Order: sequence, then structure tokens, then C-alpha cells
Amino acid sequence: MCRALAIADSERVKLPSASFVLRWAIIMAVIGCTAQFSVQGFFHSSIFKQWMYQRLVSGSEKQQLRAASALVYVRAEKYLVAALKLDAPKTRDLAKRALEFAWFSAAGEQAEKKLGEAVAAANEERYQEALEALNKLISRYPTYAEAWNQRAAVYWKLGRHEESILDCERALVLNPNHYGAWQGMGICKLHLGEVKEACRCLREALKVLPHDEPTQEALRKCEELLRKERSSDGGAVEPTSTII
Repeated sequence: MCRALAIADSERVKLPSASFVLRWAIIMAVIGCTAQFSVQGFFHSSIFKQWMYQRLVSGSEKQQLRAASALVYVRAEKYLVAALKLDAPKTRDLAKRALEFAWFSAAGEQAEKKLGEAVAAANEERYQEALEALNKLISRYPTYAEAWNQRAAVYWKLGRHEESILDCERALVLNPNHYGAWQGMGICKLHLGEVKEACRCLREALKVLPHDEPTQEALRKCEELLRKERSSDGGAVEPTSTII
């Protein structure tokens, strides 16, 4: 009996100690975290961003769409801005849509939802409602450039051009590539009779969005007005509705 118990004892599986299990758990956790950080690091690396940019420029339609989405995800705005300058209309349009999605979603899902509601109110000419919503949004998310830009648009529709310009300027401090803010400020400057400044703003918009035909045409007409102002005859500035 004693011998049988001894044999049984010797054949028992020896369980690892608690400290041994804990050490291996920590090691595996560290390995897992390292792998995750490595993957995330790759996605945010310049190599990945350049790869996605090449896909955006020369890939298939599906590859271009995925590349644009990836560039938005890793906040690689400079690559999307670069694509706006290409001699490829479809790629430019995709990059423009991706950029505007990135700008609208920059402050998170809740902010984007509130901004969408404010924009819808403005489109339906419920301007006071839109302003109240945008005021709250800006108060809560003061670095949300698109909220400033959309409030500038509402101010412009209400004829409050000085306030619109101030909001455009704030949007551009937060996002210097915001061609919409440059365009909006140009329109307001023109309404205030500041033709030279209107030209400057439109030129800045075209530095980011060089192939935009409405902005090109608006600049051409503004420059024509500026030449008239500088001529000996002067010449009255024509209504802005015929320019923008």
C-alpha cells in the first residue's frame, strides 16, 4: 500500500508555481502589447502613408477608395492635399471628399453629429437655430476648425461679413489647408469692398485647390475689378453676385 502510494506520488504532474505562471502572463502581455504597438507604428509610419498615397494615385478604383480611407484614418492630411494638385480629376475629387470627411469628423462622432444638425438647419434657412447649435459646439470643441468654418458660412448668409471673416480666420489658424475658409473670407472681403484682400484670399484657396474652376473664375473677375479700381477712371465695383 505504501509502495503504491509512493509510485502514485511520483507519477503526479508537477504544477507550476503561481509566481511562474504570473511571470509568463506578464511576458505574454508584453509581447502582445509590443506587437500591437508595432502594427500601429507601421500604420502611422511614413512608409505606410507613402504606400497609400501611391495606391491613391495609381491604384484601381477599390484600391484608391481604401487608400483614401486609410489616409484619413492615420490623419495623413498632407498626402490628400498633395492629391488635390494632380492632373487627375477623379483622384482629386476622391481626395477632396476624403479631406472634407476628415475635417467634419475631426472632433469625434458626437461633435460630427451636432455639426450635421447645424448644417441641416442652415440649409433650411433656420439660421438662428444653426447659430445657437454652432455656438454650443464651438464652446465645447474650441479647436474644431469645421465648426468655426460652418458658423462663418451662417454669418455670411446673414450678411454679417465682419463676423464671418473672424470665424474664417480662426478656422485657418486651426487648419491652414481649409480652402473653404479662404474662399468664404474672399467672398466676405469682396462684399466689404476690399477687392485686393479678396484676391489674396482666393489665391490662397487656389494654392490648396488649384484646379477649382469656380474659384479660378472668381479670382479672374476680382483681379479685373482691381485693375479698374487702379485705373484713372476708377470704375464702380459691379455687384458681387456676378462674381461669386
